[in-house]
Amino acid sequence: MDIWESTAWADAFEEFFADFADCFQRERTRACAADYIRGLLAEVERKNCWQIAEWMGQADPQQTQRLMYEAKWDADEVCQRLRGKVVVRLGYQPGVGVIDESGFVKRGEKSAGVGRQYGGRLGKVEHCQVGVFLGYVAPLGYAFVDRELYLPKEWCEAAERRAEAHIPEAVSLPTKPQLAQQRLARAWGEGIPMQWVAADSPYGNSPGLRNFIHDQQRYYVMEVPQTLPVRLVAEAPPQAVNELVGTLEAWQWQRLAFGFGEKGLNFYDWAALRVTPTPDEVGEQWLLLRRTLENGEVTDYGSNAPVSTPLETLAEVASARWGIERLLEEGKGEAGLADYEVRHWQAWYRPIPLSFVAHPWLTLVRHEERKKTVLTAVADGQFGPTTQGVEYAFAASGVKYCFSGQMVAVAAQETAASHCVPLPGHAPLHRFASVQFPA
Repeated sequence: MDIWESTAWADAFEEFFADFADCFQRERTRACAADYIRGLLAEVERKNCWQIAEWMGQADPQQTQRLMYEAKWDADEVCQRLRGKVVVRLGYQPGVGVIDESGFVKRGEKSAGVGRQYGGRLGKVEHCQVGVFLGYVAPLGYAFVDRELYLPKEWCEAAERRAEAHIPEAVSLPTKPQLAQQRLARAWGEGIPMQWVAADSPYGNSPGLRNFIHDQQRYYVMEVPQTLPVRLVAEAPPQAVNELVGTLEAWQWQRLAFGFGEKGLNFYDWAALRVTPTPDEVGEQWLLLRRTLENGEVTDYGSNAPVSTPLETLAEVASARWGIERLLEEGKGEAGLADYEVRHWQAWYRPIPLSFVAHPWLTLVRHEERKKTVLTAVADGQFGPTTQGVEYAFAASGVKYCFSGQMVAVAAQETAASHCVPLPGHAPLHRFASVQFPA
């Protein structure tokens, strides 16, 4: 679907983008940024400056390249404005901040921070740049809210290379968890309603990050390594968390589902117990365990949530981390997040927020198109097809289906319009299809 063939969508985008207009000092720059975002959402094979310029009908990419390198506009202000929109659209006090990193494969040696390094969602070591991202997950959906480029050690120590990539002297060598901490601090400083933080083990394994979140009187549910030393009781010797799994009784595990997959509901077995990790200052906290049904593989999470926190809530926050995976997948696949071609440090920070803006706009379009389909089906007295396996899931004894009224599973929102089956004790899932992103 080419959304720009619709005059109504084109006019609505102008109204949506108006909130970002004064981030750009000149009308020409503002118009170029709007065109660039339109190009990110257009049917363009590779959404770099060259191909977007071609889509815009320009003979060369000089105008779009100038937008990245020379034009006067505030990329951080664009991100801040977007965070304001996210709060209006999704804001929810127990909201979840989700942290992850992602690699951007590059061929040359000149792009700031490029090198052979583990690329997060790439799942392997590649010649790439790595960005640390903060997303926001709430009952109504998810969105990007911030980003930071990671600078490897070899770049920090190469003065000539730094100068060529225009890396400011003030940029030092923070770790990825420290970059994540800075993004969280900025979000909380702006008042984003985000009580929880979810992340995988590179971040959950940082005592400094865990302590920081705890000191902010927020809660984390972050993956920790199986070797993390913990104590079951104060006087007991520490032991690795993987040694505790075999000591649990069958009754301590609960089977819960938090979203739809290709084969139906995503079920895992979950358990939680109180432990005291030895590396940090938080003290006694939750050890949350998630076990796959296929091979019994266990993933471990630490959480400083209150002792009264139900297992379902801990598991639901841990599952919310999938939101950042979906964001990165959709951002790269549909909003040009990985297609940029810039070399300078500051230039990296410019295409990323424009992709951030493109993503919620694309979400709005999808919600509206799905809404039309669902309302038509409801009017005809029909629902969409159910997910394979849903009927079996509810027939299984002792199984809970966790779409709570306080924190709706991430995967359900994206599949809501195509899986409109009323659930026992819950409103029909198609209620999510009517959500709108206000201009």
